[in-house]
Amino acid sequence: MKKSCLMLTTIFVIFMLLAACSKESGTDETPSNDQPNSGNDYSEFVGIDEDGNRIPDWKERDIELVYASKFYGENDEVNSIWLNIEKFMEKYPNITVIRDRQFAADADDFTQMEMLTARAMEGSLPDIFYSPLSAESYDRELTLDLTPYIETDEEAKWISENARAFMQTYDGAEIYGIPWMSVGQFVGINTRLLRENNIAIPSYDWTYQDYESLRSEIAKLTPDNPIFPGVIDLSELGPHYFDSIPNGWKGYNVETGRWDLANSKGFGQWFERFAREGKEGLHFYDLSEEERIEKVGNLGWAWGDGLQVIESMWMYALSGDINELVVNREMEIDIYPMPQAPAGGTTSLRAYYDTLSLSSELEDDPVKAEAAFQLLKWLTYGEEGLKSRWALIEEYTGLPEDAPLRAEESLMNFVQGWPITTNPEVLQHHPLVVGFPEDSSLAVYNFEAFRNEDFQQQLANPIPYPRQIPGVADAFTQLNTWEIMHQMRDEGISYNDIAEEWDLMMNEYLDDYLRQYNR
Repeated sequence: MKKSCLMLTTIFVIFMLLAACSKESGTDETPSNDQPNSGNDYSEFVGIDEDGNRIPDWKERDIELVYASKFYGENDEVNSIWLNIEKFMEKYPNITVIRDRQFAADADDFTQMEMLTARAMEGSLPDIFYSPLSAESYDRELTLDLTPYIETDEEAKWISENARAFMQTYDGAEIYGIPWMSVGQFVGINTRLLRENNIAIPSYDWTYQDYESLRSEIAKLTPDNPIFPGVIDLSELGPHYFDSIPNGWKGYNVETGRWDLANSKGFGQWFERFAREGKEGLHFYDLSEEERIEKVGNLGWAWGDGLQVIESMWMYALSGDINELVVNREMEIDIYPMPQAPAGGTTSLRAYYDTLSLSSELEDDPVKAEAAFQLLKWLTYGEEGLKSRWALIEEYTGLPEDAPLRAEESLMNFVQGWPITTNPEVLQHHPLVVGFPEDSSLAVYNFEAFRNEDFQQQLANPIPYPRQIPGVADAFTQLNTWEIMHQMRDEGISYNDIAEEWDLMMNEYLDDYLRQYNR
């Protein structure tokens, strides 16, 4: 049994150990994370063949697996993950997967966590389940160690470095799960506004300076026109993007295990500039309601109303955004990679990794555990499973408008974010990379940026929200980084005057939450 009770001082050391495997990688096509400990003998876990017929027992034995997840709705007939599970069962008819209805209904992560814990106490954990609070899932002994499977699987070498670090438990003892998608944030640009105002459209290999120069050109128009520059939302990943703070989400430093806003000077300069712009009237939402109505009329959504050039967009919301902005509002927008970071920073997207884990109860049945891992791989990074999922798009395209599930309306249900594989041979089959026929209604998703290999690698290897580290996600609930900008804008104080105060406050919160792990 793994140890769930750690002393506070031990946890700090753990953070230091975790840092060793969380260094951000570049965007080379060849994987930099060679299989660790590949010489270990994992024969008691992988490839078990008791009758010696050279067919693994997991392919021959009748096996029933229980799957638990709320994602994509309760109705299995229109649930894209379940539709792909059915393809898995077609390939392996000896394996039957049953959906646990208790977890099918939508519930927040904390409720899901308590449900899983209660089921563990009953000895009835689902075999494969959405891991809502990763550190807690491991700490409550819910998860099976996936190390033997990852270290012996050839395709696992392509898992992106940041995803691999995220999969590792905070004490380095096991791999607790695998993200089935990375829900990343990227840049959208209203290209029509640029063309209409004779402003050059940037290339995909743009830099941070190119980005700010573009915003400066738009800012010249703002005083006399209802046109606003907009912004890439760097409020949360800024410490990493500007100052290479390791991980860097909202100033959290994964190497030291402490908040580190005070050492993020470039981030502070960005916030100070943004605060000045607010006072200058360059931000739609910084105008009073009276000023806004006078300037733009009775509109309330700068980006959606076509008044703003730059905006941050989320991968999970792409279907809804394109249907609303491009199809319904007939806007012309383009998708962009993150511009190259300024000196001292690291170019990365930010993302949430939604993760599936296997039940720790499978430890007593290694054949069933291997079957469960094969399903897990199918749903996450495995080439065959990804191609199966993406093939569903064609199957659900061109259906009658009253069909319960149509790819034209719910494309991202099938795309499901971006996979964590960096394998270019797999990514070239990604539907957003392949694109859609020009006479198809899905052609509105044909963004050239998705064919940019550097952008594909950014999407596969974003900086993760650190849910796998104890106490950090809890502490994040106490922090809205925009409050820092509001202090500077409204009180006239500098970033350097308040950064240490924010660090002190956040580290006190973190210490309070970490005491929960000193049980």
